[in-house]
Amino acid sequence: MSKRWFCAIPVLLLLTLTSTALGAYGEAPDLAAAVAEGTLPPVEERLPKEPLVVEPLHGVGEYGGTWYRHGTYTDWNDVRMKMYGFSPVRWVDDGLGIEPNWVQAWSVNEDATVWTLYLREGIKWSDGVPMTAADFMFWWEDMVLNEEMSDPIPDMFVAGGQPAEIHAPDDFTIVIEYAGTEPLLLERMAMWPNAGIGERLIVPKHYLEQFHPDYSDEYDSFEVFEEKMEWWTNVDSPVISEWMPVEHDVADRLVMARNPFYYAVDTEGNQLPYIDEMVTELNEDVEVVKLRWMAGEADMQLRRYVSMTDLSMLIDGEAEGDYAVKLWDSGSGTGPIFYWNWNHPDDEKLELYRMPEFRRAMSHALDRQRMQDMLYFGLGTRTTGTFSPKSVEFHRSERGQELYHEWNEAYLEYNPELAEELLDSIGVVDQNNDGWRQLPSGERLQIRVDYDGGTYEDRIQATEMAKTDWEAIGLEINLNPMDGAALGIQEQRAEFDLRAGWDLGDGPNFLVFPQWVVPIDLSRWAPLYGSWYQVKQAGELGRDDHLAPRDRTPPHEEPAVDDPVRRLQDLYDQARVNPHEEERDQLVFEMIRIHIDDGPFFLGTVKDYPRIVIVKNNFHNVPDSEDLALGGFVNPWIMVYPAITHPAQYWISQE
Repeated sequence: MSKRWFCAIPVLLLLTLTSTALGAYGEAPDLAAAVAEGTLPPVEERLPKEPLVVEPLHGVGEYGGTWYRHGTYTDWNDVRMKMYGFSPVRWVDDGLGIEPNWVQAWSVNEDATVWTLYLREGIKWSDGVPMTAADFMFWWEDMVLNEEMSDPIPDMFVAGGQPAEIHAPDDFTIVIEYAGTEPLLLERMAMWPNAGIGERLIVPKHYLEQFHPDYSDEYDSFEVFEEKMEWWTNVDSPVISEWMPVEHDVADRLVMARNPFYYAVDTEGNQLPYIDEMVTELNEDVEVVKLRWMAGEADMQLRRYVSMTDLSMLIDGEAEGDYAVKLWDSGSGTGPIFYWNWNHPDDEKLELYRMPEFRRAMSHALDRQRMQDMLYFGLGTRTTGTFSPKSVEFHRSERGQELYHEWNEAYLEYNPELAEELLDSIGVVDQNNDGWRQLPSGERLQIRVDYDGGTYEDRIQATEMAKTDWEAIGLEINLNPMDGAALGIQEQRAEFDLRAGWDLGDGPNFLVFPQWVVPIDLSRWAPLYGSWYQVKQAGELGRDDHLAPRDRTPPHEEPAVDDPVRRLQDLYDQARVNPHEEERDQLVFEMIRIHIDDGPFFLGTVKDYPRIVIVKNNFHNVPDSEDLALGGFVNPWIMVYPAITHPAQYWISQE
């Protein structure tokens, strides 16, 4: 038998020994009272055979308290980012490793075509019903493979152009057989908070089947089923996450209570989480949120509600608000980003935006030092625009580190004179002496910069600074704030000049979400070519080729064989299925070489700037930057921050 076992095994052995040595388990007082009343089983019966053991950061905590926080996402995405419980495996150490979660161990054959997942035996849903492989198979067979359901086949379960064959030989084993190679399954399962923002992967069959048309005569459509499966708004749905919803007021308030059946304990055998409840109040006015933080009305806050321009104000409020400000690295590879439309509908602008000299001129015109000083207090690193500096491909070899540095430095120098020379060399000059450069044909050159008018302050300020820099070299720039939804439609149809406002922070593995560097979806800098890739992957090419690219569904166009986008896509196709890590890395390096030699395709400003974290002084076990393996990796939702820091081991002093 030729099998390759991953690092889950030594970790598994450690956790098994630790949990065996624990003896009796501890539990929260309210749960102990429920056990005494006979309304809840003993803690030993609620926990799995071998619980997940979490080591508290600064020491074992105390039970109790309510975690108050504020949200600005009407879909409660930020709440789901606090919990990793639904995910089969999890990133650790800022993405440098992967450890078990409800999948306790795994094995894979030599060519990565057959994966076997071993579930943690004895996990129970929050209503006490055992979680088994049947819950996974229900999701796969009755939701994913059901054409009437909205859950698509996840990319992680497609290889060799075909969906995987999946079966469960027993209650705690899942076997996944691919038609081709799938070496990145673990990384794909760790990304996003599963059953939240990412793929579901497992659902409570015993609860949802009562609403499924194939299991119930009461329903003939999936309308009710799809409402019930959204567990964060349906307080009746069982969960396996750290906390469970108990109160949901639409667009107002979400209350999450401790899950009495959560499958993790601390190193002394105390069932987690320590904190009783998490209460999130929705307020879409970010300025109001900041004032409430300063008034001490939040216990622990993270993510994108504030920018570094708010730092002084928040630090000044520490004493009165009884909180402390921490700074975690963002993990961003670009900071506020700009990108041209590689599929522009105007032929002359299309030709212009594909000229490396034009794009490099706009890069050399940016005064990134000014942005760094004014927006980030000199913190972060100036960049032409790269993938996240935390991504593992660029850490594990000297070649990777060298290439990443070259990518970061390419066309980075602030040199307006060089920028003007580059524009002159391609005929983008002021032909009519009106102070602005024209297209080579003599037609007026106006560059419209579209951005979300409701985006974060540092992005808007960076865009305004860039406008000043570009106008200084004679480019006529029009800033155009728009509604976010309208921007999305415009981008999918490739009907923009220059976009601003995103922030490339993906990782930790380049290949699990490469969309910024390799156009493989219908957004970002080459939307029609990226959409073509999606249509190709779905096996639907040729369906509406008789129509113009923007009239197709979805809008798409095939890139030429020698186009940089096509070369990037071809290299990605090779890399994503290569079972050998070193060979995958070399293919990634070839992709980066294209970005250096033919780019830039997008412009960065200041990368890996800090993210502000607000923590009340009685709120414990929240890491400082130095406690984190790479200083933090906050921005990419793929990384699941702060869930990666185990919020279940956070605790609140009750005195």
